[in-house]
This record gives sequence, structure tokens and C-alpha cells, in this order.
Amino acid sequence: MEKANPELCEKVKQAIIDVDPEPAKIIVEDALKSMDPLEIINCMTEGMAEVGRLYEERVYFVTELLIAGEIMSQNIEVLKPYLAEGETPKAHGKILFGTVKDDIHDIGKNIMISLLKVAGFEVIDLGVDVPASKFIETLKETKADILAMSSLLTSTVDQIKSVVEELEKEGLRDQVKVIIGGAAVTEDFAKEVGVDGYAVDATQGVEKCKALL
Repeated sequence: MEKANPELCEKVKQAIIDVDPEPAKIIVEDALKSMDPLEIINCMTEGMAEVGRLYEERVYFVTELLIAGEIMSQNIEVLKPYLAEGETPKAHGKILFGTVKDDIHDIGKNIMISLLKVAGFEVIDLGVDVPASKFIETLKETKADILAMSSLLTSTVDQIKSVVEELEKEGLRDQVKVIIGGAAVTEDFAKEVGVDGYAVDATQGVEKCKALL
């Protein structure tokens, strides 16, 4: 989809890539004057994807990855009041969310959780490095409507398959909708493992969750 303001979006994206908090905050606040807050988040997400690529190529290190994530989180807080403006969120349902076993990335998960809460979902955050047994155990306890999983590493994507297999083994698969996302996940993989939804970014993830319920 064509961006409403591609030049400004590029500035927002670059602000994340540059991993410098103060200029990023100024650029995001300036972008709010002419851009939809969800579009700003999408532009920041593109910046984070580039930071992730630079990290994978060992141009950036853990420090840059963490700083970029913190910059994004801070600016999500700046945008939150505008996301909720004029809306009265209604309760959509309960979502159980976690990053799969052996993966400790949580930036994308945390961004989507922020947006889900603004949209009126109740979210149970299991954190990172979550084994299949923990997903199953907590699902039984909470009776969540949706199980959301994130995987950013190609080496951990099969953990999603393990969780789906455990759901089937426990007779829970028909009782919960499953949505997945993250850099390691593709639409083809989502079809292969038989989940109910796949999202390329946090904003699409929220819309998919609404549609699933």
C-alpha cells in the first residue's frame, strides 16, 4: 500500500536505524502533525526490521538492538493517546502471547501487545523463550480466545509447529484461534502448520485478531 507521506516515513524509519533517542522523539512528534499514528508505527517497524538485518549481518550488536527497541517503545508511548483518541475500546477477547522457546526477541511482541491493549483486548504476556508446555498450561488456566506466537530466528520457527502439535494432542486446537508472526515466519509456513492467522507487522496483527473473533 502506498504511503501517505513517504519522505516523512523514511525519516521516521531512519530515526530508528540511527539509534539516537532524542532526534527520534522529535521526528515522531513532528510526523504526528501530518501522519496517522498507525502509519508512524509501521514506519518505525520498518526501521526495526532494518536494525534486525544489520544485527544479523553483525554490523550492529546487541547494544544497538536494545537501544533501537527502547526508542521504539518510548515512541509507542508518545503515540498511544492518539491511537486511542476518539475511540471507546470494547472488550474484544483474551489473548495469550509469547515468543517461542530458544528465542529471546520481544520488541515486535511488545509493540503488538501495546496496540492490542489500546484496541480493547486483554493480553497475557508470557514473555520470551516460552516452551510448548508453558503455552499449553497457561491456555488451560486462562481459557484465552487467541494464542499468539512470535519467532524471529529461523532456528526457532519449528517451535511453533511443536506448540500446534501439542494443542492437537491435548484436544485444545479447536478451542483456540492461533496467530503467528515475526521475521522467521512466512505465509507459506503458516499454511503448512495450519494456524488461523499470520501477520507481517503489529498493526496487521491487531486487525487479524479482531477478524478471528
